[in-house]
Amino acid sequence: MNLPIAPFTEEQLENIKNLINPLNEIQLAWISGYLAGRSQLPLPQQNGKAAEVPAADQVNRKLTILYGSRTGNGKGLAKMTEKMAADIGLPVEVKSMEDYQPKELINEKYLLIIVSTHGDGVPPFQAKAVYDHLHGKRAQRLEETQYAVLALGDSSYFHFCKTGKDFDSKLEALGAKRIREILCCDVDYKQSDEVWIQETLADFKRLTGSGSAETTVKPVGVETEKSVLFTKQNPYAAQVFEKINLHGRGSERTTLHIELQADVAGLSYEPGDSAGIIPVNAKGLITELLQVTALNPDQTIEINRNKRKLGEALYRDLELSKITPDVIKRYLEQFPDNKLEAVYKDQQALQTYIYGRDIVDLLTDYPVKLTATQLVSILKPLQPRYYSIASSPNAYPGEIHLTVALVDYEQGGRNKRGTCTGFLSDVLEEDEHVPVFIESNPNFRLPAYPETPIIMIGAGTGVAPYRAFVQERALNPDSGKSWLFFGNRHFETEFLYQTEWQQHLKSGALTRMDVAFSRDGEKPVYVQHRLLEQAGDIYQWIEEGAHLYICGDMKKMAVDVQNALSTILRQEGGYNADEAQEYLNSMQQEKRLQLDVY
Repeated sequence: MNLPIAPFTEEQLENIKNLINPLNEIQLAWISGYLAGRSQLPLPQQNGKAAEVPAADQVNRKLTILYGSRTGNGKGLAKMTEKMAADIGLPVEVKSMEDYQPKELINEKYLLIIVSTHGDGVPPFQAKAVYDHLHGKRAQRLEETQYAVLALGDSSYFHFCKTGKDFDSKLEALGAKRIREILCCDVDYKQSDEVWIQETLADFKRLTGSGSAETTVKPVGVETEKSVLFTKQNPYAAQVFEKINLHGRGSERTTLHIELQADVAGLSYEPGDSAGIIPVNAKGLITELLQVTALNPDQTIEINRNKRKLGEALYRDLELSKITPDVIKRYLEQFPDNKLEAVYKDQQALQTYIYGRDIVDLLTDYPVKLTATQLVSILKPLQPRYYSIASSPNAYPGEIHLTVALVDYEQGGRNKRGTCTGFLSDVLEEDEHVPVFIESNPNFRLPAYPETPIIMIGAGTGVAPYRAFVQERALNPDSGKSWLFFGNRHFETEFLYQTEWQQHLKSGALTRMDVAFSRDGEKPVYVQHRLLEQAGDIYQWIEEGAHLYICGDMKKMAVDVQNALSTILRQEGGYNADEAQEYLNSMQQEKRLQLDVY
């Protein structure tokens, strides 16, 4: 940008250039209005008239779309909404909560929040700073803000869309004006969800008085962070190359290593990504369900606006192996029962009841005479299961490797298996195919600079992405040092990929490895205990800029590991508890501490 002749020194002119050159049009308009307001001089003249200066009020006519999610789904939805807004002439600015300064909320006059809930009611880290600010003592009053919230979640969890609901209620409590009731989107994005977005954008357009008179929003379809050919709606049928049981003889459990063919466009991935698998229900479970309901599998029903036989719908379309709070709710709506109602209203009792139970259990415990249509209306759609990819695409081009722990147990006299793990356990290597697509995980990535040290912490199948990480780093001679902490139950039978780790240690691709086998000693030993044993070296690696990764159970293992890291910072670095937590938070913000937990 060239500046006109002005009463500034050359140094001042250079400073002004450095300030305004990176600004966009909206930012330039704002600063012009701000400076005009500060100035005591008359406005500059153009042709004998005062030149128009864009008022800060005009800038506030834009809508800010503020999104926070762990995967790319929230970003994709925000980008889709941005395009829909552009179609009706509504100025918008899309911002990630991860890079947003929470104190800027007071400047947002029109605000659309798009936020997901991680696990059972936890804000994703990408939204944590904004969430904490709103719920903290320093949250500003927001009487000038008008807002709406679109929440992403999974209704199988007790706290469905809790983060979005918390944003919605807190914004209202701070004086902001809600323009439309919150939309809670389940795992399946519906056409009705898009209608909500269309109507909400039209509301914002009327409030801002911006753009053209056109208010018809054109649907554009949800986008993910990457444009891919194969999706949940259109998976690729991947051939099974190999299937190996990773456990030794005598193990009571089974963990499978499965290799799938992926040499097609649209299945590209990076280390850290996940594979979505579309399973089918076990035929034995379907038989049990038909017996307890006395329904005819050849009866025609309507599902997803398509007509098909009930047996086929139970096989491919509906969730049978687990019951969730929303299933119980729909069941009670159609078949009221005082005893089940009491269980449903008691969260602890409900959690205890649904754990490990399936739809056959529900219909056996609370029997009713229902039609095929009623059964279909109660059940949830069958969802993909996601597995961290255990291979590097450069080490194994055209392949996807998975590490899958078989869920197999007995309850109430019935043998039960996990839907997807059972499906994968049953597939054969000869001419068998598995429906698969890629789920990007941009927040679980190797460092941009390969020489950066890495510390990988995982238990059980949580070791899967680290197999991909080490394979990838083994191909780069400039890779920095790496340290793996791995935990499982027994050394003899459950040391997953033991031979491979030994080879990587020998070649130098893996610098160090510490293991913890919880059932082999008198006292349980877990990965967090190994971390504390190596506290001095861990702290030194952190000070050298190492990136840390945690993969595994969210409620127990990940919490214990983060507590151990906090202890290490206090013990070795002299931080107090608050400072240690702030240190870990800053590491997450800088993507030096990344979690893939479930």
